[in-house]
Amino acid sequence: MNDNKSICDGSEMEFKEYEDNVNLSISNLRGLKVNRWQAVAEELCQQKRSGYHGSNMIALRKIIEENVEMFSPILEQCPGIASILCYILDNKLTFVAKEVDWTSKVTEWGDEECKRVGHSFATFMLGSATGEHAVDAWRSHYVQLNILFEEVEGFEEFMVVIANNLMRGSIYGAVSRVSVGAVLSITDAATDIYVIATYYEDEELYGQANAFLAMLALNIFLQLVTVWALYKKKSWSVIGKEVLITILFLRPAVDAYRVSTNHGDEEAHMDPLAEMVVNKGCELGCESIPGCILQLYVWLLAPEKAGTFALVSIGISCLTTGFTSAMIAFDYDIDVPHRMSQPKFYGYIPNENGLRGRCFVLMTWMCALHSLSRSLGCALLAASDTDNLVFIFVGVEIGAFILFKILRRDLHYWPRLPGVVGPVVLSILQRIVVKIIVDFSGCLHHRHPYELGGLGFTLSIVWAQILPFVALQFSDSGMKGEIKVLLVVSFMLWLSLTIVFFCTIDLSYLNTFFGTKTAPQYTCELFMTSKDDHQKFRAVFKNRTEYTKSIHEEVKEWVAINLSKWRREEPDWFNIERIPDELLPNDVFEAVGGAKRRRSSVSLREIVGLQEIDENERRVHPHPEGGVRLVG
Repeated sequence: MNDNKSICDGSEMEFKEYEDNVNLSISNLRGLKVNRWQAVAEELCQQKRSGYHGSNMIALRKIIEENVEMFSPILEQCPGIASILCYILDNKLTFVAKEVDWTSKVTEWGDEECKRVGHSFATFMLGSATGEHAVDAWRSHYVQLNILFEEVEGFEEFMVVIANNLMRGSIYGAVSRVSVGAVLSITDAATDIYVIATYYEDEELYGQANAFLAMLALNIFLQLVTVWALYKKKSWSVIGKEVLITILFLRPAVDAYRVSTNHGDEEAHMDPLAEMVVNKGCELGCESIPGCILQLYVWLLAPEKAGTFALVSIGISCLTTGFTSAMIAFDYDIDVPHRMSQPKFYGYIPNENGLRGRCFVLMTWMCALHSLSRSLGCALLAASDTDNLVFIFVGVEIGAFILFKILRRDLHYWPRLPGVVGPVVLSILQRIVVKIIVDFSGCLHHRHPYELGGLGFTLSIVWAQILPFVALQFSDSGMKGEIKVLLVVSFMLWLSLTIVFFCTIDLSYLNTFFGTKTAPQYTCELFMTSKDDHQKFRAVFKNRTEYTKSIHEEVKEWVAINLSKWRREEPDWFNIERIPDELLPNDVFEAVGGAKRRRSSVSLREIVGLQEIDENERRVHPHPEGGVRLVG
């Protein structure tokens, strides 16, 4: 009986090994096809493309002839593909995506349809952060193209390479972000400096001038800390360049350019989008939001001393806050990896190019009006006769929010940093910062369950609109009537824009604005409902281990089944260092050092470079081909 069981077990193991080898062969074959498509795309863009339509067509036809076997499936599905690609390579700036009859088939497209589809590609690059985003929006707009992406392996990667090359070699992909976002941020900083100088001209405003200057300095300091944390292993010339960019207030322009051109750096600790969000958070929390409140406070107390230019500076601060908040929410939602890993949360912005642009404009003005209303409310409380009234209101709001998180066992912030001393204190600080940013900017991204959550976000937004009217009751300003009219007009505009916004987005995501899931509940659901290993790995091992404590048995079983395959194939997303000890199979756990295995998380002092990693603590990890390797 035992012999029969052993034979069965051996057969199962052999079949499993055979199945894994077959899957590996298929995966390798697909990889070769994708690499070939990417190489052809690089050749087309780097060596063959020119600024002339005729020469582009000649070069394109030659490449198709040289790779006829590879292109034949596409030519069967879409005979006009050469014409479409040629118009794409022309890269002429257009602001409107031309329409083609949605009932038409790609096999029937003539030169006019191919011209419309090809030229419109530049339109989608204009509103996208990366080539991947542009390709995704383009294929979603012209649904007939989906057959090429779905049936021809490697074609999507081919188009992404072309898009990335076009975006790097053209100013069109960066024009909207650099020319608007960066100009607004730099103008905001310039007007703030001018206002500070104006305050110093009046002795009674010295205190406010010093406070404003401290806000500006804090923003620069935190951005410099970010530069050091991200670039500390680079050469001093690189660090010096980044420091100079920061202190000259050019950081917004550089960040926007790097995101829009898909700037890559294999040694970077953070991708350009995440780096931009961090810097924008510093700008919002330290300069734009508190600076706007301070200027409104001074204007309420002494409008003649503040001057009319103060109103211009206030308007620019609110608009900068609105644009920044919209950009963060927009970039995260249209980001293809985020949409793939969390499809139930990201995707509310439509794929149609015109609607995407409308969503961005609506979000910008919604957030700008929200910032103005909330900031004015706080300024009214600060200017009232009751001492510390603004601190009482804001303190109660934040205290209630923290208490709400504690009661729901959702206080810990999502990054998995168990090595940091005082994780509770750190989480509280992070929660407070996010709450303030939402209250004063209305950034839609922070309705995520890892942040405020849908219901918490919506309640914060609604209360932020009510607060100014409550604060007005405590005010004894001589401009009380004018301020009331301003608040009513601002609220009506905000409400109208919000209604139009919800009529524009994909309403299947409406539940994300009222969701009550905690971060642990959301993470567990993400793991259990995801079908792709990458999605599951990202959900479990890029968040706090405590979030998935209730499903650790399921996670451990999943890891045990798939670990050998991951170690052989080494996909880009796989990193065994992220898997905690308790979730590794026992044999692998012993192979990597057992109880002496060093955690993947490091202390905060190591993260910022204040403490070097002890050589004796260098971790040992299994190599996919057997044996071990050192990781420092």
